[in-house]
Amino acid sequence: MATSAAPPLATSEQLSNYEPVIGLEVHVQLGTRTKIFCSCPNEFGAAPNSNVCPVCLGMPGALPVLNRDAVERAIEASLALNCRINPKSIFARKNYFYPDLPKRSEE
Repeated sequence: MATSAAPPLATSEQLSNYEPVIGLEVHVQLGTRTKIFCSCPNEFGAAPNSNVCPVCLGMPGALPVLNRDAVERAIEASLALNCRINPKSIFARKNYFYPDLPKRSEE
């Protein structure tokens, strides 16, 4: 049985060329009355698909509008936790394709 040699470890000199950067991605529910990118109600326990709109569904041409209350609550939480708040945020919507989505493209 052949054993493979362990890869060589980095030296202190090599490691000094790098700076570790560690980040956290935190998901929280802010308790706003409406969703973060549209004016649909944010009702826990509502009937499925009852609080949706073209923005929620990610329909082409539907433009989101950021919920000011959500931003203010996020800033308050960040300040309470002594977090650094970036002066600029960029949002990129992920697109998922599930068989039951109305915007699913037919193949």
